Amino acid sequence: MLLEQQAELARVHGLDVSVVAILTGRHGSVENPRGIDLRKALRLADAGVSLEACGQSIQVPSPDYIRRARADVVIEITPLRIAPRQIALDHILAALIGGKHVITANKGPVVYHYRKLRDLARKQGVGFRYEGTVMDGAPVFNLFQETLRGVRIEAFEGILNSTGNLVLAAMEAGRSYEDGVESARRMGFLETDPSMDLDGWDATVKACLLANVLMGGRLRPEDVPRNGVSSVTPAMIRRASKEGRRVKQIARGWRDGRTTKASVSIEAVRPDHPLYSIDGTSSSLIVRTNMLRELQVIERNPSLRQTAYAVYSDLLAIHEGRLTP
Repeated sequence: MLLEQQAELARVHGLDVSVVAILTGRHGSVENPRGIDLRKALRLADAGVSLEACGQSIQVPSPDYIRRARADVVIEITPLRIAPRQIALDHILAALIGGKHVITANKGPVVYHYRKLRDLARKQGVGFRYEGTVMDGAPVFNLFQETLRGVRIEAFEGILNSTGNLVLAAMEAGRSYEDGVESARRMGFLETDPSMDLDGWDATVKACLLANVLMGGRLRPEDVPRNGVSSVTPAMIRRASKEGRRVKQIARGWRDGRTTKASVSIEAVRPDHPLYSIDGTSSSLIVRTNMLRELQVIERNPSLRQTAYAVYSDLLAIHEGRLTP
């Protein structure tokens, strides 16, 4: 996307982006202070080989390296983990302490440590943005933190896990659960640890993240009631179909007095439900507020490009001075 938009970035935004280091788990880690040849890096990654031909190899890509690296922005997109202590948090802390802006699409650090990271970024005078953590590039955090200022969110519900929705659609079409999982794998939607998607953890983390960031909650995914699509049987799908309903995995968040709660459940929804028509890899979020009553955001059949756009849009926001929502 940076390559495609290079001329636009320079002409419209006055931004010249140079990637000076790439740290990966499977393709090695390299740096080049003059800028890595991204076309070459993409060809090597697509071929499944090391990136070492793109620059100097980094033997130990540690948080200390991130803190010292000669970069303005660090993008953290390692796989999701369900734990307060995780390497992604160390990466982000190192970057912020080193005076670097941070963009992340990794839900884990934000759901457990949102206030700490937000406050540190503000203290350091750098950006901390995370639009890609929920619904890829669809405007969720940007919408409620920057555009709809003053609105109080009372509750939300949504289909937030593309893999789970794809598996349920496959089962509705008469295919097996395993076929649906394999389709998600081929399309690149399945998490590195498949249980994150299939056992409901991804949707639960997203529900907690929305509740914590947008509603002031202090939820941990481990404490939230959760049902994954792995619990759905063909008999459940057939029974719902006979009743004119569709089986969906629905994530919810709501206020209960002074506390905020969340849940992820498997439900058979009626045709008049606003999430009934959300198919395949599509996702949707319905938000109920004190002023605008009810809003619905729908993302139709996203690809990995939509997640890339979320990171791209956060980069532009930081360039424009919108550092931390």
